[in-house]
Amino acid sequence: MRIERLNNSIQSWIYPIARVTNHIASVTLFFMMLLTITDVILRKTISKSILGTVEVTEFMMVILVFFTLAQTEILDGHVKVDLIISRFSARVQAFVDMVTQFICFLLFVLFTWSVMVYAGEMKASGEVSQDLWLPIYPFIYVVAVGCALLSIALFIKFLIALMRTTES
Repeated sequence: MRIERLNNSIQSWIYPIARVTNHIASVTLFFMMLLTITDVILRKTISKSILGTVEVTEFMMVILVFFTLAQTEILDGHVKVDLIISRFSARVQAFVDMVTQFICFLLFVLFTWSVMVYAGEMKASGEVSQDLWLPIYPFIYVVAVGCALLSIALFIKFLIALMRTTES
């Protein structure tokens, strides 16, 4: 009962946010593909390249990777190797899952905090990209948002695993 309520909380507010960021990442991937194809065609046909293609692609890759992390966690899409753990009882499996979810939650909270500090430093220093002179700090904030959403998803998964250990 409590696990179902917690699962509903994932679907009620984390899942829609993760879905939106996932859609943003999908649109970003589409435009990254268009930019790359256009750049290659222009290079091959008229020997001209689009200025900053590599730079923009790198920034788009940040959006692509970090905006999909939470959705992947919610859908249990991250790689799990349970060769040994699958041989234990459901309660032991839940306990191991609880410990790993909590450790991952703590790590990503630390990542989020560190990245936020770093983004603030980059904003204060006025760091820009080399070719297009785009400010770098907004993309570092994208990393922080992605890590924060993943942290929340991991914490909820930790609570679910904690409840499974007490109910098993």
